[in-house]
Amino acid sequence: MSGPDRSPGAGWQRLSRRSLWASAVKSLAFVVPAVFGIFRFLTSRDWPTGGVVAACAGSAVLIVAGVLAYDVIRLRTTRWRLTAGRLELRSGIAVRQRRSIPRDRVRSVDLRADPVLRAFGLTVVKVGTGERSPEGDDVLKLEPLARHDAEALRRTLLLGDGGATASDAPSPLAELRWSWMKYAPLSAWTFTGAAMVLGVAYKALDGIGVKVFSTRVAEGVWGWVTARPLLTVPLLLVANAAVGALGAVLLFAESWGRYRLEREPGRLRLRRGLLTARSLTMEERRLRGVEISEPLLLRLGGGARVKAIATGLGKATENETEDVAALTPPLPRA
Repeated sequence: MSGPDRSPGAGWQRLSRRSLWASAVKSLAFVVPAVFGIFRFLTSRDWPTGGVVAACAGSAVLIVAGVLAYDVIRLRTTRWRLTAGRLELRSGIAVRQRRSIPRDRVRSVDLRADPVLRAFGLTVVKVGTGERSPEGDDVLKLEPLARHDAEALRRTLLLGDGGATASDAPSPLAELRWSWMKYAPLSAWTFTGAAMVLGVAYKALDGIGVKVFSTRVAEGVWGWVTARPLLTVPLLLVANAAVGALGAVLLFAESWGRYRLEREPGRLRLRRGLLTARSLTMEERRLRGVEISEPLLLRLGGGARVKAIATGLGKATENETEDVAALTPPLPRA
């Protein structure tokens, strides 16, 4: 795939075909639980070993083939182009859609790549106008582009057709210090994270037929806890806080690893993420101010976070829960 054509009237372009490799790897998330469930079901019916292996292998092949077939159709029915005045996208399998964003309304470009996409040199590009629309027309997503094409598109949309020059090199504003990790446990995650993770894990295992606790074991544990409440309750609370604190530290490392905030001509660019790479570029002139956020636990520990006050920034879309207005991780208030 060639890079984005920056000339007016550019032709329609495809998404990266390397998406098929990424989809094949991601399909394993469906293959593993499905094969495990089929294995348990067939072995409980006393199927011969050869039949169980054949059924599991066939199911795995069908799942991967189905995911790849869908992705092939998606890639064949999706086109995008950048013209002198607009960024346009045509997509949809059953229902065709055509969306476009005027280039002069582009206010932010968000690049995101999970570990699988990064392994294949791919990036998801989300272009935002900074306006809230009930129809969702404020964000246009290209999923995925090759990393170098995504960077070229970002520069073209936000820095103009000429892109950046040597004199426009970004200037750093802030970089990660690992000593800031000590502020990670100063959040509600420390006290609720362990219970949430255990609840999700239990539900997932129960969904595929794995019984973590039998009724007899559960009754035994409950009896042991109620017989020694002065000992077991504090121990459980300490264990929950310890696991939660460890989870908060790991979450900090993943979310804010490789953090760097820098200024480009007329823009702010925030890059972070140890496993899932995130890069958000926003127009500096849309900043209305900054907020120093000090939740109770973080304030007691002498820490704070810096958030941007800018048009169109808030909670991430879809199922994402990250605060896209955050400009820094938890760090010393000073």
